Amino acid sequence: MNGGTVPAGYRSEVLAEGPVYGTGRVVRYVLGAFRTISPVLALRWLRGEALRIADRLDPDPSRSAWVRPAVRVVSVPVPDCPARLRAWATAPDRQRAARERIKNGHPLSVEVPDVDCAYILSAWPVRLSADESAGTAPEPAAQ
Repeated sequence: MNGGTVPAGYRSEVLAEGPVYGTGRVVRYVLGAFRTISPVLALRWLRGEALRIADRLDPDPSRSAWVRPAVRVVSVPVPDCPARLRAWATAPDRQRAARERIKNGHPLSVEVPDVDCAYILSAWPVRLSADESAGTAPEPAAQ
């Protein structure tokens, strides 16, 4: 064998990182993780998680049933965390670039800051060495 690596799949992860009040420490908390054999599915999961977090932080007024039409006033856009998460998840050119990045074997990391923490969306290829992938089935025992 040549000792190279063979793609075994992709791992996606969503983290929240921020200070712990009164301790001076910054910690990371895993909000979710997903593993798949497809870069398309890895990014689809990340998009869903980005929209889920955005809707939990600030429901999208254009899709929310409880927001009245009078409240749906166009205002001066202020970039905030939910808006940035929605923008990343719904921009086709960003998604295309992200898919090409991880398909080419490079990790992807998107950090979106909020007032008291940052949300980190990441995906990367998971690889096995060629020796591991070639010898996945054990030899039968001799009798």
